[in-house]
Amino acid sequence: MAAAYHMEALRKQRIIERKHAALARIAICQELELERKRQQEERNKLQKDEMEKERGNLREKYLISMGRTGRPGVINANYVNMIEEHKKSISQRDLRHQEKILRDSCLYMGHVNDKFLA
Repeated sequence: MAAAYHMEALRKQRIIERKHAALARIAICQELELERKRQQEERNKLQKDEMEKERGNLREKYLISMGRTGRPGVINANYVNMIEEHKKSISQRDLRHQEKILRDSCLYMGHVNDKFLA
């Protein structure tokens, strides 16, 4: 009779050991999943930062080239020191171009006229 109790105790101990091992595996899997998520978030953040830098660089290049004219010999006129009418015509041309781009993308910017300025 004592042997039966002993065998039952050993069986229960094995069950408890398997339960602890399973819980440990689950904890390790959850930890690995959290680590993967954290790494993915870091990667996404780095990509977002790189995209922001690239967008800023493109915007900077656009602003630098804002004063370009069609006249030969003038490579990059200074937009700030231009005559107001010339600034207005350049900005209107840019707005019309932007309106066409948005229209082609099935978006709507609104009507561009001489009263709607950048």
